[in-house]
Amino acid sequence: MLLLPVFFSGETAAANSELITTYSGISPIIDGSLGAEWNDTSRHLVNLTGAADIETWVYLKHNGTYIYVGLLIWQYGSHTLDQCTIFFDEGDDGSYGSGTRDNILTAEQEDLKSCTYQQPLRDGFYNASAWRTFYDEIDFEANCTYEVDHSTSQDEIEYWEGLGWVDDHWEFEFAVPFIGNDGGISDGSDLNCTIADTLGFKIQWFTQPGANNYYYPAGTIYEINTFANLSFSPLPTIESCDIGGSKKDEFDLGEPVYINGSGYSPSTPYDFYVVNDTITWTDEMPIPARIPGTATTISSDALGNIPTTAIWADPQTIGAYDMVVDINGNGVYDANVDVLDNDDIMVTAGFVIPEFTSILPLLILATLMGIIASKKRRSL
Repeated sequence: MLLLPVFFSGETAAANSELITTYSGISPIIDGSLGAEWNDTSRHLVNLTGAADIETWVYLKHNGTYIYVGLLIWQYGSHTLDQCTIFFDEGDDGSYGSGTRDNILTAEQEDLKSCTYQQPLRDGFYNASAWRTFYDEIDFEANCTYEVDHSTSQDEIEYWEGLGWVDDHWEFEFAVPFIGNDGGISDGSDLNCTIADTLGFKIQWFTQPGANNYYYPAGTIYEINTFANLSFSPLPTIESCDIGGSKKDEFDLGEPVYINGSGYSPSTPYDFYVVNDTITWTDEMPIPARIPGTATTISSDALGNIPTTAIWADPQTIGAYDMVVDINGNGVYDANVDVLDNDDIMVTAGFVIPEFTSILPLLILATLMGIIASKKRRSL
């Protein structure tokens, strides 16, 4: 067991910084190199404060079960003990922490994840009076690279941010699962939250020589009130609707079917499927064949919303249907990545074109013919 290096600073933050973790169906490769897979996130431009200010780019995204953190730290020089650690303030559930932050340091309720240059990963939590780290029970992934970089290529984040020439710097990537998603035993270093929660969040950069600590936000890791608020954008949705955008799950033959949704990456096209109702959707199952005549792609607007869009102009087939947005375009249903509209109506369907709509005109016609025939018989 190791104590994390800490040097106190008298700085405190006047108010909590606000960080938004955007939804993404693209999981980055945790190789210590921020590439194009981070391009669907927004850059948070911050300063790590300490002996001086160090400009840092922060990228945050999630897929409902993992938090992904990407950091580009504009620091010259690399040393064996250089390390970056991220801290989380959770609520107190009496066990391993849970839910929205409570701004109190409580034993075994708060988590940290540490990545050190040329050293193993360390996992940890706050225990009584100190943040402690361990080399075992690692329940996250992380990697870092010191990049000697004086140009950019299309597979680097600097390219996507429009820089044509850059300086040497550090790049860190973290993949932190919510509790129950790491495949291990739940313990004090698990992150126990959902996307409905707001966590406390702090970055610490420790560098040699000089044994200097730098923090974002300003204030040490023991000043819990200085942690930033880290919240999560909701998972994307897709729903059948009418032409006015109101939710609708039952359509007549020949009546156009519309959809809308929210929570997507801005201005992005997605593969789209209307399929026969599937009772059970399982992770990594092939997406069934599309219903003929239905849309194959949909697109989000600049705000990440799917505007009201016709996806079946003239349905002529009675049945029950599900809809899938294939976020990563691989033709396979990936749970917690792809977006599904089902279980809305008739047990498991997303929308239906029920049988009674087709026989109703025949019933009306048969009734009228019966009335006419009856009148004729009475008149004879």
